[in-house]
Amino acid sequence: MALYETSLIFRRLKKSAGKATFSKWRGMDVMKEKIVENESSTPAQQRQRRIFTELMDWCGIFGEAAALGFPTRARVQTPENAFAQANAGVVTMDEEGEVVVDYSRIVCSKGTLVAPEVTMTVGDEKESLTFLHVADENGYHKYATDCLYAVILEKERKEVQVHELNERKDATPVTVMLKEGWDTENLCVYVFYLRQDGKRASATRYVKIA
Repeated sequence: MALYETSLIFRRLKKSAGKATFSKWRGMDVMKEKIVENESSTPAQQRQRRIFTELMDWCGIFGEAAALGFPTRARVQTPENAFAQANAGVVTMDEEGEVVVDYSRIVCSKGTLVAPEVTMTVGDEKESLTFLHVADENGYHKYATDCLYAVILEKERKEVQVHELNERKDATPVTVMLKEGWDTENLCVYVFYLRQDGKRASATRYVKIA
């Protein structure tokens, strides 16, 4: 059983993720690992500690995106809690004991809005990205004024940029500048829609560089 201070990301999360269960015990936040042996240093526990340590790091890295992308999360959940729950299977460990992150499966948002269809290109100097999507209007689970967001990860630096692009109804290409020193070979890009009032979101789409 691992203990967490209430300021950490798994505060008051009472559901299961992978082989762990989060709950309250004597007023403290705890993580219980679902293994048969009750020893503090078994290989299974060591494995889970490494995986969840890595996941917690990513929760902080994607904190700004999660604050936007999970508007319908439970009241007891912080954005980081919601991100952790949505991405519980993204971090694994290979046979050599190395932690592996499946970047294509990272979820920055959750909701019922129609998800965006976006193409993206890299600028000639590799210092910018240009986003383009087809204009759309009001319809079932979509609104013309839904705002398109791009979440750009530089995976080697473990840094994220969050950009508000344009509205669903607007097909104008939008170009954003990358942070100095970022390598486009290390980029992972995610997009989602957020309703104008910020109360509903779409699922996340992973965008491949054209």
